[in-house]
Amino acid sequence: MTEPFFLVGFQRSGTTLLRLMLDNHPEIAIPLDTVGLWARYEDRLADFGHLTTDDDARRLVDALLGEERIRLWQTPLGAEAILSRRRYPGYPGIIDAFHLAYAAAQGKRLWGDKDPGNMERIDRLHRWFPECRILHIIRDGRDACLSQQQQDFGIQDLFECAECWREQVEWVRRLGVVLGSRYLEIRYEDLLEDPAGQLQRVCGFLGVAWAPAMLEYHRHVDRSVPEEKKGLWPLLNQPPRKDNAGRWKVRLTEGQRIGFEKRAWSVLTAMGYETYGRRPSGGYGEEVLRTLRRLRAAMARRLGARR
Repeated sequence: MTEPFFLVGFQRSGTTLLRLMLDNHPEIAIPLDTVGLWARYEDRLADFGHLTTDDDARRLVDALLGEERIRLWQTPLGAEAILSRRRYPGYPGIIDAFHLAYAAAQGKRLWGDKDPGNMERIDRLHRWFPECRILHIIRDGRDACLSQQQQDFGIQDLFECAECWREQVEWVRRLGVVLGSRYLEIRYEDLLEDPAGQLQRVCGFLGVAWAPAMLEYHRHVDRSVPEEKKGLWPLLNQPPRKDNAGRWKVRLTEGQRIGFEKRAWSVLTAMGYETYGRRPSGGYGEEVLRTLRRLRAAMARRLGARR
């Protein structure tokens, strides 16, 4: 039995780029991420009798088929086809069957799951699939956080984002030590610089042959990304762009860079990213401005609540 793998990474760290590259492999299928759907339904298993009977399992499958995140897979799936593919007992068998059905519809045999939120759920992934592999893509936190600020979601406070990036990346890397050969990390910047070389590493990790078609992902975006979601990733219809790395160098003020590095220095240096060479100090002007912004926002919320 071929075990699944999970692609994780801090939001705006290149998880979607890597997903499309892998999904263009002739043997691998990775649908649009389900944004915590599997975890949410596990927390609701009591509503489905804890899958004690076949009818319970069918009710769960029907409920999942009605979810928008599954519909965004843009692939017709039927309850019978899913239920007949269960390889594992209980709830993991349902997750596996959904992905197997999606893969089969694409004419593929292996499946992966991409969800940045799974950085905080690796314990669940391991419990569901004890032999699964974890593929972790890491991007310089300064660029990842700046990219989040351009979206309607994510963390808008740069320094708060720095702390979250450090904590999440550090946490997954520590678990990677425990996982050993079932864990692989790659840097987003290295993927842009040498996509073929990095993808060959990933293929070796997943136990599949290298496929040059992976580099042609940008020609097949329509198959992998729904039209209403394309605006989130405007560069996906192009080959990897090296100039999408290091943008923080021109977009961050010195005070912002100092404040970010003070909070994330340990991981930035561990990953080989450019820093001041030691944990910086100073940048107090930016710290004061941030505090004032937070105070103003808190006061506005408090006054609004009184009206």
